[in-house]
Amino acid sequence: MAIDLYGRHQASGNADVLCVFGAAVWGDVPSPELASRINWAVALLKEGRAEVLFLSGGPTGGALNETDVMANVALAQGVRPSQLILDSRGTNTTATLRNLSRYMQGNDMKTAIVVSSPFHMARISLLAKQLHMRVLSCPPAQTPVMRDCGSRFRATLRELLAIPKDVLLSHWART
Repeated sequence: MAIDLYGRHQASGNADVLCVFGAAVWGDVPSPELASRINWAVALLKEGRAEVLFLSGGPTGGALNETDVMANVALAQGVRPSQLILDSRGTNTTATLRNLSRYMQGNDMKTAIVVSSPFHMARISLLAKQLHMRVLSCPPAQTPVMRDCGSRFRATLRELLAIPKDVLLSHWART
């Protein structure tokens, strides 16, 4: 299935910025799925794959939003505050990509490494292509959702529905 193929591909090479897509937060800590995303992105940053982390997510219903929680995890792992860009308006995949595109254009950046769960990478890649963005897909090899058969099935089914919806909505928003 194409969703699985996108999710298995980890692009090599460096980029100007590393973008992490948000996910659920439990209180003031990341869900295991979000933790796997941010931990992987921090590892890529420490490898020198990019200079900055663009953390994108929205409100959680609590005192902290997704970006605050992701920033706390990154800072605890030694990432400098100057390496963090917080996008608290990234409430969905399309919004995150549009916000990332604006940030990149405003900072003369050409390429981004995008980090999310493997099941999410096909949608990110297709929407980025629609927005004429150059992105390198680099999901963590394993996440809690991908290790659990039922969760993986539900996530893949959700993507099968979300991809055509988001691609059409993104296209109509530009016309």
